[in-house]
Amino acid sequence: MKRMLEGIKLRTWYSKFFLSFVVLSAAMALTVTTLLSQAFSKGSAEQINEISQKRLEQSRSVFEFVLDQARLVALQLSLDNDLIRTMNSPEPTADYFLYSATLRKINDQMLTNKNIYSITLYNGLSDALIGTDRDKAKAEQETIAWLTESDAVQSLGRAIPRRLEVEGREEPGERVYTVFWYDRNYESREITSAIILNLTLDGFADQRAGTVEGDRFLILDQTGRLVFSPGSDRFLDDLSDTALVERILSSGTNESFIDETGSGKTLVSSVYSEQLGWYFVSAIPYETATKPISDIRRTAIWTCLALLALALVVSAVLSGMLSSPLSRLARKVLASPIDTGSISEKKLSEMEILNRFYANVTEKYERLEATSRSSHLSMKAEYLKELLHGIRVPEPGEAAQYGLNVDPVGGDASLLVAVLKLDGIAELAVREDELDHTVRAVLSDFAERYLKSRIACDVVKVDKEIVLLIGEDGTSQSASLEALSDLQREVAQDYGVTLTIAIGQPVRSGHELGDAYLSAKETVLYRLVHGEGKILFYEEIVSKLDSEFEYPHAKQKALLETIKTGKEEKAEAAAADFFSELRRASYPMIRSAVRYLLFSLLSAAAPNSTASTASGSYLGALEELEKMESLQRIEEWFAGYARTAIRAAVTSKKHPKSGLAEDIASFLEEQYGNPELSIELVAERFHYNGIYFGRLFKEMFNQTFLEYVTEMRIRKANELLADSKLTAKEVGEKVGFLNASYFVTWYKKHTGLAPTEYRKQI
Repeated sequence: MKRMLEGIKLRTWYSKFFLSFVVLSAAMALTVTTLLSQAFSKGSAEQINEISQKRLEQSRSVFEFVLDQARLVALQLSLDNDLIRTMNSPEPTADYFLYSATLRKINDQMLTNKNIYSITLYNGLSDALIGTDRDKAKAEQETIAWLTESDAVQSLGRAIPRRLEVEGREEPGERVYTVFWYDRNYESREITSAIILNLTLDGFADQRAGTVEGDRFLILDQTGRLVFSPGSDRFLDDLSDTALVERILSSGTNESFIDETGSGKTLVSSVYSEQLGWYFVSAIPYETATKPISDIRRTAIWTCLALLALALVVSAVLSGMLSSPLSRLARKVLASPIDTGSISEKKLSEMEILNRFYANVTEKYERLEATSRSSHLSMKAEYLKELLHGIRVPEPGEAAQYGLNVDPVGGDASLLVAVLKLDGIAELAVREDELDHTVRAVLSDFAERYLKSRIACDVVKVDKEIVLLIGEDGTSQSASLEALSDLQREVAQDYGVTLTIAIGQPVRSGHELGDAYLSAKETVLYRLVHGEGKILFYEEIVSKLDSEFEYPHAKQKALLETIKTGKEEKAEAAAADFFSELRRASYPMIRSAVRYLLFSLLSAAAPNSTASTASGSYLGALEELEKMESLQRIEEWFAGYARTAIRAAVTSKKHPKSGLAEDIASFLEEQYGNPELSIELVAERFHYNGIYFGRLFKEMFNQTFLEYVTEMRIRKANELLADSKLTAKEVGEKVGFLNASYFVTWYKKHTGLAPTEYRKQI
């Protein structure tokens, strides 16, 4: 020990610490100086423009997010069954309950989306405008007339800024931003039904707290109209003739520059949103922008010098405080009987001795703690698994031995075995190895934390299932059921998915736990019949099953006959009649019946299809059905498929393939300049399913839809380049490209030449 003590380096620790602190302080000062030099190496105007550019991009993101939410709301409303029936009913107010449900759903959207100003439904059959605010709904009469006469608005297209003239408002001409969804009669040009969703974005004004004085924030559309400015009453004024706006519109890209027109210089930054078609503009007086930079530079330099001086003083004080105790502490460690790990024969400093001692002790403690915790949890989990699998029978005293919250032996208390299953996690079928473990771990931890404070229970993962053992005092199950219901609500709120809880047959003694677990696993399968997000009991489900159930061949035949006759309403009723029979069957019989019905339905809908096509359609549809976890969804899927098959049959009778090809070609000649042109849009125009229409298009034109449209747009672009003086950007817009650089890249990829090179060669 004496030799070891003599080996400690007794150098001047004060000088070591002081030198270290001085070097660290100098390094920090050098770093700060370098950063300051780099920060102020650019011009102050450029720095302000960079800040403005970032703020504009943030503002653009906020507005795009708000308008994306509005489009999603419009799309969601357009798919709602009650709203569709209201917009297409001859007398929308005749059905009181339907009308009330429609108004309630509109009101719900407005309550949950504070930026929505109004939502109005238009019924073309009765020329009725329906909304929760009648004055706002009445004001949309001019909107419908404009939509009827105009082709400029696309379904679910960009938000259109406009003034809405509402009677009874203090300020006539309310500023709104409108998202449309509508159906049009392509022969009469009349609007048959529409959803008009108006937003107010004043609440999203960039207050720009802490920015320099005089900063102006504007939003312009592609024509130079003012579509937004906080506190401005010049909404929709045309500013395109001003030099500043002309430069922004002509560039068409994000830009920062100094504008010297007018009385003084102005720092201008602009950001363009492809999604909105708007320019976000910030204009700051040059003198106001550059003044804070000089003040900040001087303050930063003096602060850096003051901090360096303070660091030297603190270094001297700390060096004296730290150098003295280290030697004493190192000697105590070497003199202690605690194992400090292996120490080499070379001379060691005090800090090296302390570091080795601390690392050795910490490592041993962590290893011991981890081993104890892992062993306890593993033993408890394995014990519960053996009970549930029926491998062992619980014995008195084992609950305390394994740290259980419930006693499986029972006594005066009873046990419930429940299986937890998240609904609608379709990805697990494809990415099971990647997701299943994580999902089960999250659900298991959440259930354990939430339930243990309320009821006596244990949670264990068994065979990819989350299993609960719930202890009852024999008086009532209400407390347990209430806790399970609350767990379902918490999972829905926190994770956005529903949770099915299946409770097995009652456990009267410990050896019945295995049977109870198996019955709970069987019960969870019956969410297919009883719906998702419920608490299911084995005894109730078994009592409702029909042990002598026979497949309803007659009702399947009736369903296929209605599809052949082309009666959509009868097909829906026949499908509902068929599925009402299945609810009495066992789970395996229901799955077999659904597969057989799918095969029969596909055979009836496409009797002339090839074997490979029929097989591919069947396997694809079957895979989609296997992911559905409720009989209601499966029934709706079959009803929708029946409607699609009927409409396709009716359309094929009205439009022979030769005439249909001409109609499609004419429609594409009209729409090739539409940026939103897609195969789904064309399929919807001619009332076809998107996937089927793709195969039909290739059969008629001997090329895919994308190849056909690409050739057409190249041909039209070549004509414009040869016969006009339009710029490449204007040509791109004519053939459906809003982004000029992307059009040039696309054109060169398909022709081998840039647009300007092609023009020079002709």
